[in-house]
Amino acid sequence: MTADDGNDEVFLKRSLELAAKGTGNVSPNPLVGAVVVKNGKVIGEGYHKKYGEAHAEFDALINSTEDAEGATLYCNLEPCCHTKKQTPPCVPLIKSKGISKVVFSNLDPNPDVNGEGIKQLQDNGIEVLTDLLKEEGKELNKFYFNYVKKKIPYIIIKVAQSIDGKISKSKNEQIWLTGEESNRFVHQLRAVHDAVMVGANTIAIDNPQLTVRNVAGRNPKRIILDGKLNINLNANVLISEDVENTWILTSKNSDKEKINKITGKGARVFQFKTDADERLNLKDVLQKLGEEKITSLFVEGGADVFAQFIDGKYFDEIIILQAPITLGEGVNGIPTSSLNHLKKNSSEKIGKDLKLVFKKGE
Repeated sequence: MTADDGNDEVFLKRSLELAAKGTGNVSPNPLVGAVVVKNGKVIGEGYHKKYGEAHAEFDALINSTEDAEGATLYCNLEPCCHTKKQTPPCVPLIKSKGISKVVFSNLDPNPDVNGEGIKQLQDNGIEVLTDLLKEEGKELNKFYFNYVKKKIPYIIIKVAQSIDGKISKSKNEQIWLTGEESNRFVHQLRAVHDAVMVGANTIAIDNPQLTVRNVAGRNPKRIILDGKLNINLNANVLISEDVENTWILTSKNSDKEKINKITGKGARVFQFKTDADERLNLKDVLQKLGEEKITSLFVEGGADVFAQFIDGKYFDEIIILQAPITLGEGVNGIPTSSLNHLKKNSSEKIGKDLKLVFKKGE
């Protein structure tokens, strides 16, 4: 890839493309890509591939095909400058390689960076240009930015429902509404989130695996809201090969013998204070997930869980997959009319279904 030295946007877009390759593998770190350009020619590229491994700037500079003296470094996020992590800071390496200019999209909101990277670069005589493709950078790292700011996961609620807003014909009946294309999309979303969450009723009725299938990507943590600890010990989530990814969230009053059987299988159990109906407080749940470094949460059901999240305003996005059928009587999903106060971010067809994305304002 070549371009005029002044065409910063071309190379910064490339850094965003590279950064996205780390999706699903770097959490709780941010997605970062880097491009080294000298005399209008790319001499090095890199991205953060996996948590605990080399940062993008290091990857690009170490693998450059030419001496980087006088080159420009493009990266979507402010280079790190602190030592409170597994890998060395990037600013000293940038200096030692003779980089003359650094261009990036977003400040790193991490309090250990947040402008300090800029200061250290400038103190070493390196020119800095920032805020280019800022919105694209924010969208790419929305999980990370939210987590650093709020210390809880970025929450996406997904609802598959009929045109008349029903998710099933009855509360105890499993029904498949959407098509294969929508199903593939859901698995793609699972693959990019740290965790997927469902309620106890969904486990009892659907007995889902909550894994990633038919698309590339790793399995997320499987989080089950089960205040009364009703889960069947032979449920798919408790007999899977990666049962350690199953987390059961239940009441402090739950049966200790059953908890021991669940943990004996390799799953984790977290206990919380609950209300009179053994319902968990979502504020406590989300705080705990944040402590466990869950930066993104994909909420898949069922109706009671949707209601609890939406009523408490515990969400950042709502994705509705609307099948071209009507059910008449049945279990209510989310009426789109109730989301008029949200920003409708997109609307597009997925196979025979309609995907609607709503975002909560900042």
